[in-house]
Amino acid sequence: MHSEKIHNNPALLQQIAEGDENALAALVRLYWKNIYAHAISWVKSAEEAEELTQDVFLKVWNARGQIGQLDNFDNWLFIIARNTIVSAVRKKLSRPAFFEEQEREENSLRPDQLAEHRQHYQLLLTGISLLPEKRQQVFRMSRLEGLTHEQIAARLGMHKDTVAQYIAKAVTFLKSYLQEHIGDSLLVIILLAGLL
Repeated sequence: MHSEKIHNNPALLQQIAEGDENALAALVRLYWKNIYAHAISWVKSAEEAEELTQDVFLKVWNARGQIGQLDNFDNWLFIIARNTIVSAVRKKLSRPAFFEEQEREENSLRPDQLAEHRQHYQLLLTGISLLPEKRQQVFRMSRLEGLTHEQIAARLGMHKDTVAQYIAKAVTFLKSYLQEHIGDSLLVIILLAGLL
């Protein structure tokens, strides 16, 4: 995991322990990809892996009072992630009709979950479309196409600091937009995690 980053920033852990949601967002950005990759290697479903990754961060947030007493945050987070994922896999495998259900799920859509995910994703896309045109273009190039600030600056003929400012303003807007429409600030942080 990102032990070097987190050990160089004990203040971040302290802020999380004190209930700072912005610090949680920073932590999610540091660890999301790693935990998600671990989850998807076990469950083989992007949707399930995303839910399990969200569960891990919710558990960290709910147990934030313990963070100050930890000797090694990375180990603690790894144990939470491993236990969450293994527990989900065991639960699935323990159901007698698991393999039949699995086959049915693979061949059919689950309207309730799909509708909720589509609704949240659509809300995010709507929020992006409300950004000023240049800011929207920069945000899409960065977060949806995966280009670096330097690459965007070169393509659009602007300074990389301007690119960073556009992205920061876009994220601030999207956070408040999603919070206004979803309400749950923790869910907003987790939804944005993959884009921040």
